[in-house]
Amino acid sequence: MKAKDRVKNEARKALSRASGPRLASLEAEVAELQLAVEESRRLNERLSDVLDVVVELLVPAVDRDDERLKAALDHLGKTVSS
Repeated sequence: MKAKDRVKNEARKALSRASGPRLASLEAEVAELQLAVEESRRLNERLSDVLDVVVELLVPAVDRDDERLKAALDHLGKTVSS
């Protein structure tokens, strides 16, 4: 098992020497893309929340349920401001 680990370590070192700056650049790019994906997920969740509230607003507006409409507007205000 140790011989296998040594071979892996030597292979990693050789790869690092051969492609050091390029590999570092790719790793930085992947990290940046991961952050962008996380931000996109967060924004999609917020958009989903806002859409849910908009639907809550449209249904009571059609039904003329003023109490439900006021509650939905209050919820929209809280969602948008967060």
